[in-house]
Amino acid sequence: MTVTVPDLIGRSIDALPTPSVLIDLATLRRTIAQMADAARGFGVALRPHWKTSKCAEVGRLQLGAGAVGLTAATAAEVEALVEAGFEDVFWAYPPVGAHRIGTALRAARRARVIIGLDSLASAEPLSAAAAADGIDLEVRLEVDSGLGRTGVRAEDALAVARRLARMPGLVLEGVFTHEGHVQGLGADPERRTEVGTAAGQLLVEVAEALRADGLEVPSVSVGSTAGARSAPRVPGVTEARPGTYVYGDENQVAIGTVDPADTAMSVLSRVISTQRGEPMLVDAGIKAMSSDGSMHGDGRIGTVVSDSGGVLATGHEEHGFLRGSSPLQVGDMIRIRPNHACGLTNMHSQVFAVEDGVVVDIWPILGRH
Repeated sequence: MTVTVPDLIGRSIDALPTPSVLIDLATLRRTIAQMADAARGFGVALRPHWKTSKCAEVGRLQLGAGAVGLTAATAAEVEALVEAGFEDVFWAYPPVGAHRIGTALRAARRARVIIGLDSLASAEPLSAAAAADGIDLEVRLEVDSGLGRTGVRAEDALAVARRLARMPGLVLEGVFTHEGHVQGLGADPERRTEVGTAAGQLLVEVAEALRADGLEVPSVSVGSTAGARSAPRVPGVTEARPGTYVYGDENQVAIGTVDPADTAMSVLSRVISTQRGEPMLVDAGIKAMSSDGSMHGDGRIGTVVSDSGGVLATGHEEHGFLRGSSPLQVGDMIRIRPNHACGLTNMHSQVFAVEDGVVVDIWPILGRH
């Protein structure tokens, strides 16, 4: 349900339709400032991953705090960012397929767009298209630092980079990694620091090997919220790309990488039935919360942050099963912290920016699937 902006700005959140996504502005500004300060302290550039918010307003706040640009994952995100006037975008995803290649070429005519590649197979069609179009595209080579997803093995990086550097239409600009495996280590800060640091060190070693071979790789880019206080600290890393930090979520809280006070996103929901007593039913099901797994290991799809407490133990499409809450009545409102902010964002068309329980603005979600 999309509500026009003038209808609700200046009104209490009690007037909102539910379920609705709330973004607490004071918390948002604090998280943006904290990560910007951390990056400056490490001496690295900050290029936040925009997939967490998909809001132009959030991206502008991040740039205003010192970010050098933004990171995107999908063609729709790249298109939305360029259309909104953002001038420096790193597309950290292989541009496989005619649609993605077309997006890269169109976007590069309007803004600086760096493309992430992890294979010659994904590079060759892009090279051919760029050369035919008469443009040069900056590219970064992705290195697998332990996640086991995309990215070349470190020992293969030099051979791939040599060939990338010779391809027409492509300019090798750097190397990057996503140290997402740090997230899976759970609530063990020492182990997270150790693994995040190792990921940063591996990427720096790859960059140094490429430079020793005569290749210019000015950018050495790491990226994750769980590793944001470890990987960017490694000397030689030049850029950090955390994303989830900007809103925070229950999974980051569960493993201790985000303080509960630094979670800006919640879902406003109403109690719709108390027939069973326990659980009570609310109107935030998996279509509002997503069904992304919980790092608590208990299957919950969200944690209540209202005074009533409790957890959203599970959900159907439009029904959330609320357990452990103090007694509530039909129509009562609660706020729920989602497991995964990024996944939840893509399920909604707008978020409500709020201050002191009052709607300040309504921000559209751009570049949704």
